[in-house]
Amino acid sequence: MTERRFTDVRRGGPAAEALPVEEFMAGLEALQAEIATEKNLVWEAVADGSLSEELLRRLCKEYWFLGVWYTSEFGTLASLAPDTDALCLDRSEHFHHWLQNLADETGFTGDRNHVDMKVEWARQLGITDEELLAYRPMPETVGAVFTTLYYMRRSYEEGLAAFGWAGERFAASTNYARMMYEGMRDHYGIEVENFKVHAYAEEDHGRAADYLLRQVVHTADQQRRVRRAVEHVLLCRNARTAALNRWLDEPGARRR
Repeated sequence: MTERRFTDVRRGGPAAEALPVEEFMAGLEALQAEIATEKNLVWEAVADGSLSEELLRRLCKEYWFLGVWYTSEFGTLASLAPDTDALCLDRSEHFHHWLQNLADETGFTGDRNHVDMKVEWARQLGITDEELLAYRPMPETVGAVFTTLYYMRRSYEEGLAAFGWAGERFAASTNYARMMYEGMRDHYGIEVENFKVHAYAEEDHGRAADYLLRQVVHTADQQRRVRRAVEHVLLCRNARTAALNRWLDEPGARRR
């Protein structure tokens, strides 16, 4: 009879030490400043009305792709929240935030379903449903989306860092939603509810993400994994911004 032996996986020696939370978060800010260097010129072209209608339609399709995939993953963050065993669930912070976020994104808190708002925007621009479904996004968009989704499924703190801190919080800091909403209202004759809603929603979500992340980065292992998630997501998002900016080099990119 073969004797089975299991390797002892226990390791001795000193464990890595975590940084103080404030020092770690300052390091994330420095990492963001190092990586997220591209300025989105397409948003600015919408804001001043110079982006061609054809590229505006393409941008709409890109946003629809983002919305479809991100919205479907919110439930993961709610299910992984570390305080779902609170005596009363409304005493939780992490779970309650993502439950509200999920309800908001899917249209149960007053605003419409965020994916449907993007479909409505497409219809305002004359894009058919068939065009949306057949759209092939930029490789950089695919990379940014599925890198984020990977970390949202990997662990709670990595998902919070990837989607909340490096995603919603960073997006809110650019003021993109207000630029898009006012630009399309003033120069293209359409009021897009999606950006009107995000102009206030993402700022609130971004503040909450920063607050919540500080509560789950106390160990060296958490900090290592969170930093890696933030780095990878920001690299992909920055590459996507650079790819969007290259649209403006195409013939006919600007309205006459």
